[in-house]
Amino acid sequence: MGPVVARFDAVECRILGRESRFTVRAELVGEGRVELLHNSNTGRLLDVLVPGRRCLAYPIRGPRLHYRLAAVEYAGGMAVVDTVLQARAFEASVEAGLLPWLRGCGVASRNPRVPVGRLDYRLECPWGEVLVEMKSAVLAGPRGEALYPDTVSIRGRRHVEWLIEARRRGVGVMLVFIAAFPAARCYAPNPEGDPVLAGLIARARREGVPMHALSLEARPGGLVALVDPSLPPCPGW
Repeated sequence: MGPVVARFDAVECRILGRESRFTVRAELVGEGRVELLHNSNTGRLLDVLVPGRRCLAYPIRGPRLHYRLAAVEYAGGMAVVDTVLQARAFEASVEAGLLPWLRGCGVASRNPRVPVGRLDYRLECPWGEVLVEMKSAVLAGPRGEALYPDTVSIRGRRHVEWLIEARRRGVGVMLVFIAAFPAARCYAPNPEGDPVLAGLIARARREGVPMHALSLEARPGGLVALVDPSLPPCPGW
């Protein structure tokens, strides 16, 4: 079933609707009260945040919001939609040597600054420094594809353009996709979400930017498990 790579204090809930880009309205199961949950994932998530779906949240100490959305019942399992948990799972997987394509690496720093803003990680690896940008692939395609993006992302375009240029200059870079649902069979860019960004990802792959993906699932009791540490790219791109 895969090793546990993150934990959270799970609170069962049911989605009532998305209120804004950063908030989801949900009913806490067994308590009969409605709470606004913080949503850290800024994708459209139209197929995911469906009213009536079972979800998991965890407590946070916010000035207005007291819970963060962690996972949602989706694509035959519990999808880890929270980008905070995705990051924690990635870090734990790196440090435990669970990702064969990053074996021997360690997290040197978070959010390193580059000319276009900040990336997600700076890793120290046996072969040198690697700057990592991580993307959340939550959307499930009809054949189990983990697709990114599900909406236009100007920030994502800037990141991928920078990775391409950095690779040309010999900088150690990597693009990592987090396939958020356990049934994911492969990963691919999604032209329907953002044709420009999807084209840039395909171009980055052609120009040798290293790309990898891993898949996660949430389990009862607030567990996040690593399902596939080396999810392959989908055929045909």
